[in-house]
Amino acid sequence: MATIDLHYVDELIQARQSQHGGSPGAPPVLGGHRVGTSINRSCIVMLSALLQSYVEEVFQDAARRVFPQFAAHQDGFDAYWRQVKGWGNPSDSNIKTLFLRLGVVDVFSGLSWQHTDERAIKKNLDTLNQLRNQIAHGASRIVVNQASYSLSLAEVTRFRNFSHTFANRFERHVAGFIP
Repeated sequence: MATIDLHYVDELIQARQSQHGGSPGAPPVLGGHRVGTSINRSCIVMLSALLQSYVEEVFQDAARRVFPQFAAHQDGFDAYWRQVKGWGNPSDSNIKTLFLRLGVVDVFSGLSWQHTDERAIKKNLDTLNQLRNQIAHGASRIVVNQASYSLSLAEVTRFRNFSHTFANRFERHVAGFIP
């Protein structure tokens, strides 16, 4: 069973909360940067990496079910995985394309949970990916869907909670396509 360990993200969130002290309003700006921004950004990059590993684990398990010949041939599976592993960051379109390699036309079809439908899941993954790409490539100003984006601790926590719920549901959802 695939898992996602959010311990390190939770630790960063706790450090960020301690840094802010829980007082109302935005943290102060020191040296041209808002206090805590680096921790918020670190959480996003880490969440993206954790989701990528999680999706890869779900995919590998599903691939072994689709291609049972790999059960007896680890070298064959390793060669297959080397061809697939550069699938990219866990955006909705990259995940959809990854699972298309297993014959699943739209891996998100029918995936939902309370207050989060398929469209919202894809939007969250896309936004998280846009944030990750800009942060990882050194953008000082973050833009999502061509609009300025303020990455607050509340947003980081929201993405953390989304990632947790996604990881609790996605593997079972995939099993509906690939039993």
